[in-house]
Amino acid sequence: MSVEPAERGLGGAAGGDAPSERRPWLVLLALVPGIVLTLADATIMSVAVPLVIQRLDASVTAVSWIMNGYNLVLTVLFLPMGRLGDRWGHKRVFVLGLIGFTAASLGCARTETIEALIAWRAVQAVGAAAVIPTALTILLAVYPAARRGFAAGMFGAISSAAAAMGPTMGGLLIDRWSWQAVFWFNLPVGLLGIVLALVLIPRRGERPAPAGLDLTGAALAAAGLLCLTLGLIQGNTWDWTSARIILLFLAAAGLLSAFFVHEARTREPFLDLAFFRRRSFAAASAAIMTVDTAMMGTTFMLVIYMVAMLDYTELKAGLVVTTLPLAGFVLAPLAGRIVDRAGPRLPALAGALLTAAGLVALASIDRSASAGAVAWRTALVGAGLGLSLPALTAAGMSALPAEIRGLGSGVLNTARQLGFLLGVAVLVAVFSYTMQTAVGRAADQAKVMTNASAAIPSDLKPDVAAAIDSARDIDVSLGMSEIMKVAHPIAEVIEPRVGPLEGIALLGLKDDLETLFMDEAANAFRWPLLAAAIAALLALIPSAVLPMRLPRLDGDD
Repeated sequence: MSVEPAERGLGGAAGGDAPSERRPWLVLLALVPGIVLTLADATIMSVAVPLVIQRLDASVTAVSWIMNGYNLVLTVLFLPMGRLGDRWGHKRVFVLGLIGFTAASLGCARTETIEALIAWRAVQAVGAAAVIPTALTILLAVYPAARRGFAAGMFGAISSAAAAMGPTMGGLLIDRWSWQAVFWFNLPVGLLGIVLALVLIPRRGERPAPAGLDLTGAALAAAGLLCLTLGLIQGNTWDWTSARIILLFLAAAGLLSAFFVHEARTREPFLDLAFFRRRSFAAASAAIMTVDTAMMGTTFMLVIYMVAMLDYTELKAGLVVTTLPLAGFVLAPLAGRIVDRAGPRLPALAGALLTAAGLVALASIDRSASAGAVAWRTALVGAGLGLSLPALTAAGMSALPAEIRGLGSGVLNTARQLGFLLGVAVLVAVFSYTMQTAVGRAADQAKVMTNASAAIPSDLKPDVAAAIDSARDIDVSLGMSEIMKVAHPIAEVIEPRVGPLEGIALLGLKDDLETLFMDEAANAFRWPLLAAAIAALLALIPSAVLPMRLPRLDGDD
């Protein structure tokens, strides 16, 4: 692979001098605003959905694309942006990305239609796709090879903090001002990040882009990832067996196959397939995707469970689930130091096991669980992620020479983003099936209970049975509160046609039926959490082939 190095010496001996003890921390300081803004914005709008629907007169489906569009663009552009960082210089791409992100935030804040907001969010994501992979590359470059695990841990800690801050920060801004405030907030922080990056990030190695960028390969990769991502996002909405979803996955398979064939034949490939012959890099990519499948799917399902089944407020559920990224934030720097001293394999294995154990523990909670009981289990999952992700990141990036680490960071971030999307798609699909089965089973038992009840006149029992059967048509995607209403149609059918004594007996039956349905619904949540635990355990396979020590390649200190 013919690659002209950009930014050699950004913390490497090839650049003339080793980094000082002070410089890495200054560079880290310069990177923080960009990393936090771009990662927090992936989730910050989740709390603004009700207000956006109301103020912009938008549908739920349309508003969902405020977040889906952002994640889709990120997934498609991580690879090209990482490659451009190698070609144009990582500092240059990082600063331009942060400028674009900040400018698009102004567009978001000033928009008055849902279509314009979705479009500006997509522009935001273009900037974020430039910031995230180049930030990781810059951070690893300014730390010596002996401290690369610590650098990866710090990146993981900042990422976890951003994930924790997103919904909370969004809620505070919206509560104090309006939904536009989440975008106005980006302007001063983004401008601060631009100034810090220009002043504190080393400029050595920055130069114009050379000729020979493989545009055909980049286009094939982007188109294939676009089809794959859109299929994962829309699978549960459009139905996994629908013609649209099948065509999207077929198109993704065809385009990505064409991409790999093209890359194997071209002289200047966009992504040299030799990347994946580096065992540590291939293993780290696979493990990151499976671990993040478990993380994102769990976060998504857990909030629904706490609000619908445990009767928590959205704020209380948000505080409990924050223990997941918070645990990762606390443990990640320590995990990085362990990686530097003991290598990446053992922390990656231990982290996957810890994550799986936390998920199995979450699957065991019942409807009487306290916030503390949920929080320690969630923290266990976060601790596992905080241990494994820095190890996997350091192992993957350390397997590559300095001049192609931008593209390597793009690959790892693409794997992580696909894991996020896959986690939500798979766990929602499992949940939809198990919930529908649970509701059907509860309806069967409820009909037996009502037929055996002496409180209900025999001539009313067919109407009661029909009301119970209506529960089978509940669409769980509309919200778990629908299941809690299942006893009310029964009461409405019977109440005008029974006497006071029968009405008292009916109240007892109503409570029994509601408990029956809610218990069955709660049990349906166990299977998605167990599926997430399986995803975490799958990370053990690639983690087992990681090296016992981080390698040092040419250009490392």
